[in-house]
Amino acid sequence: MRMTRAVVLALTFGAGTVRPVAAKGQELLGAGAAYLGVGASAIGTAELDDRLAARGYPAFGSSAVALNLGAHIILPGGLTAGAEWHGLIIGDAAHQGRAVGIGGGYGTLGLGYVVELSPRVRVYPRLGLGGGGMGLWMQSDSVVGFDDVLANPQPVERPRQPVLSMVSPVVDLGVGAEVLPGGWARGLMVGLRLGYLAAPSDTNWELFDHTVSDGPPANIAGPYIRALIGIGWKR
Repeated sequence: MRMTRAVVLALTFGAGTVRPVAAKGQELLGAGAAYLGVGASAIGTAELDDRLAARGYPAFGSSAVALNLGAHIILPGGLTAGAEWHGLIIGDAAHQGRAVGIGGGYGTLGLGYVVELSPRVRVYPRLGLGGGGMGLWMQSDSVVGFDDVLANPQPVERPRQPVLSMVSPVVDLGVGAEVLPGGWARGLMVGLRLGYLAAPSDTNWELFDHTVSDGPPANIAGPYIRALIGIGWKR
């Protein structure tokens, strides 16, 4: 009987202390969100397209489909800190038995400030700093001769290998909104992000470890829009 009372008291005491500890931990961690996104980005590739077209290659336009992954924490006082990664799908086309394409991406660490419009809606400006770039690749013919494989067991280094690439710093200026439809402490979050990605226009293309001269200026800079979905939580 004494053992049973001791166990009951221990469980009661434990339940009473776990709640304040958990609440304090959540208060220190703050509110936040983790999300996936899809949208569109404008990019600065007009002169690159002109150079490709002049050589008979396909042009890809000055826009990209964007996919992103991110998360941020809302600290006490409303300051936010987080990180995001964005992949840019610019284009892929056939050319003389090869697949030619352009892709890019960038990642940033960001700070912002959240304003809660209601228990379910919050908005925030965001400043992100990081790096990104793009690559132009050419895929060799997917058909390889049997005897060629016997003569060289690795006739193709990689099926899709960037031939020309460039990297640069980026600055992401944006404003976002998050809605927690259920209004719960933790649950579904849907959001929207509008902004502008700034990056220097660069002609310093690289071919593996070689610098390429006389390249067309290009960058991944431009306005963007993203639709977000993920998990959001409150303090």
